[in-house]
Amino acid sequence: MEKLKVLRIPIPTPTLWPHTSTNCYLIGNHHESLLVDTGYNHIETRKVLEQSLQENNMPEPKHIVLTHAHPDHAPGVLQVANWSPIIYCHTYEKQAIVEAISPYSAVKTVNDGDCFQVANHEIIFLHTPGHTKGHLNLYIPTEKILLAGDNILSEGTTWIGKPDGDMTDYLHSLKRLQSMEIKTIGPGHGQWVENPQKQISFVLERRLFREKQIQKLLFEFKQLTASELTKHIYQDHIHPSVFEVAKRTTEAHLCKLIKDGEVQVHDDYYMIKS
Repeated sequence: MEKLKVLRIPIPTPTLWPHTSTNCYLIGNHHESLLVDTGYNHIETRKVLEQSLQENNMPEPKHIVLTHAHPDHAPGVLQVANWSPIIYCHTYEKQAIVEAISPYSAVKTVNDGDCFQVANHEIIFLHTPGHTKGHLNLYIPTEKILLAGDNILSEGTTWIGKPDGDMTDYLHSLKRLQSMEIKTIGPGHGQWVENPQKQISFVLERRLFREKQIQKLLFEFKQLTASELTKHIYQDHIHPSVFEVAKRTTEAHLCKLIKDGEVQVHDDYYMIKS
């Protein structure tokens, strides 16, 4: 079996601080290739991808997998539409993907456990919701590589929240990844993660820590808004540009705690359920 190339292609994007690029991944050999994610819809996407294909002697991908529909991952499809690729996404993400890459419309859906062959290597699609409802990960068993989209970053943690993030789903997805045999993680942003289980555990423990921290603050202050909670949690230690997504993550924790019967809300104020 010919050696499979799995290449991380960082494309400069105006994504969330502290990251300055979105990772796309080329999988294949000099006969065929698959692209995972495409960054923003700007000319830099096309230039970087074309240069990477040329440098690595790989053909234009006829198949592109989008992990999710966010603007730093999906709309770059429009920059490579002349390749006439088929776009793959999870069934739950299709509507958002179609909107993100319109007017390009060659979209097919996959579900958890579906497989795809690239250069005689099996690629397994994993439905890993939480960051979005239809978030996809890709697992390459022969290499024990996980391409994690925005589930795992090389630095810090991803945000979970509106419009379709779900903290309960995200925790379940992280626990699923914990149970897998993974040698390396290709994150949505940042360098390769060479200590995958340590990083997954870090993210899971951070989310559980935040949940307990929110409960503790609500016990102490009796009632707080999501903005007030976020300010207490971070105490001006985060970049102002990410405060809104930090607040959304706080809200996602609160939604989970409401579903769990631990917290209630009234007039935008959250409190421990009596």
